[in-house]
Amino acid sequence: MSSLQKTMSSLQKHDQGCTAPRCRLARLLIAVAAEPRYLSQQQPAGLTGALVRCGHPATIIDPEDARALTLSGLDLLIARGRSAALLELLDRAAALGIAIVNPRASIESVMDKARMGRALAAAGIPIPPTRLDTMAELVASSTEADFPMVVKPVYGDNARGVCIVHSLEELAALPWKEPVALAQPYIASDGFDLKLYVAGAEVHAVRKPSPLSFKSGSQAVPMTAGLRELAFRCGEIFGLELFGVDCIETPDGPLVIEVNDFPNYSAVEDADDMLARFAIARARAAREERKR
Repeated sequence: MSSLQKTMSSLQKHDQGCTAPRCRLARLLIAVAAEPRYLSQQQPAGLTGALVRCGHPATIIDPEDARALTLSGLDLLIARGRSAALLELLDRAAALGIAIVNPRASIESVMDKARMGRALAAAGIPIPPTRLDTMAELVASSTEADFPMVVKPVYGDNARGVCIVHSLEELAALPWKEPVALAQPYIASDGFDLKLYVAGAEVHAVRKPSPLSFKSGSQAVPMTAGLRELAFRCGEIFGLELFGVDCIETPDGPLVIEVNDFPNYSAVEDADDMLARFAIARARAAREERKR
């Protein structure tokens, strides 16, 4: 755990009772910049609702309408999204010295799945063997031993464009519109992925149905020192504070499939309050830092 995570852990524990009057007296200025497509999802709606209950109502910013918005005075800006307008907004906030979760460079480092995979592999994080090439080159260099194969776009979220291909003929016939593709061997599982959800110093593990399966239902997984260390290592590689790590469980331990900035934290018990604790502690630390 990094020094920042240790500090955040102490502050988050201190804020367990965030509905107490002392919190309401020291209202923090927190804003959440979110693309409109996320406003109907579990997050950031859950976070902002929990902040209201703690006496710190957050300003919701639409990045597309934010060019004339004054950001000065904010204690913390939290980003949910990856659009060009949102990334530009983060640049403005950074220039003003506002604390940001997650910063632009961190978001961009996980937007590109090829770049993300290289960074994970370079840090010694276990990942599936991965190839990056044009579809024509993937067809030319693949053999029947490479199937079944998972093919995915370099950019995309929410499992967009991810598919399983079972033969060379199926790969050649795949209607692929992207200039290149990522190819990984399909790793057999029981149809569930292991998700590690992190908010500052708090980590939760959940088994959830893989987007490539027809399973249903989710289940919390007891946290272990190994899973906690894996989650924190992934966050430190990309400079993320709110993030999720998608893994596949194998007999040799979890393989990391990808890392995502600010996920929905679905199936995490009391996720909204956890995120609010993080945001309050992070904003308070940023305010104290400015006073020094």
